[in-house]
Amino acid sequence: MAGFDESVVGRWSDERWFEVTPEGVAAYAEAVGGPSPVYAVVPAMELVFAVAATAAPAELRARVVHGQQDLLFHRPLPTGDKVTVRAAVLGLHGKRSGTVATIGVQTRDAGGELLNEQYVTEFYRGVPSDLDVGRAAPVLPAEPPAGEPVRTVDSPLPVDLPRRYADASGDRNPIHLDDDVARAAGLPGVIVHGLASLAIAGRTVLPAGADLSRLSCRFTRPIVPGDTLRTLVWADGSGYRFECLDRSGARVLGAGLAEV
Repeated sequence: MAGFDESVVGRWSDERWFEVTPEGVAAYAEAVGGPSPVYAVVPAMELVFAVAATAAPAELRARVVHGQQDLLFHRPLPTGDKVTVRAAVLGLHGKRSGTVATIGVQTRDAGGELLNEQYVTEFYRGVPSDLDVGRAAPVLPAEPPAGEPVRTVDSPLPVDLPRRYADASGDRNPIHLDDDVARAAGLPGVIVHGLASLAIAGRTVLPAGADLSRLSCRFTRPIVPGDTLRTLVWADGSGYRFECLDRSGARVLGAGLAEV
């Protein structure tokens, strides 16, 4: 089996243009049940996959799962205008259970002003390595929140959510669309996109009109369509911490941060 290409670490892609259309924003909102700042991932979706593929051959890409997502917001996306996106593999770090790839994204408006930064962490399950190249994503909380949550909300996940989210986001990874492919990857069948869960949870966590500066989480366990996403929210200074459980009580999103 071919290994990782560490020579790509730190090499930023060329900028790509993306038009933030009202129709695209509305389609994303419809897929996740309402407007969501997580739409910020959509302009760079295809580019992230392309850049990630430069570090790992196809046979390794079949083993990858989304480990965590960290979104840092500077300014809102300008609906009706074009933005530019660029991405890079920032780091490759191995351990016994697999290898972590960290991908950075920068989104700017037409004038070059930074709109948001993203850190996408991918985990190659069962692909151990001794790689220690580049830098990792910002650290998320290691310990769960203390005390009782200030609110808990259950969100049923429609059985067709993966298909609708794939159409709205451009993320057509077959583990979200094809049962056979998902099972071959060691999953119980098609699973919900982690970012779809984050978008749904984020609408529970954030009060209406909140001026969000950061939204982050770790994807700890798959959740299947038709299940229920239970989001628990704790106040944390001027922001919030959160985690999400499936119907059985297993944690599917952890280390959630929403900073305002």
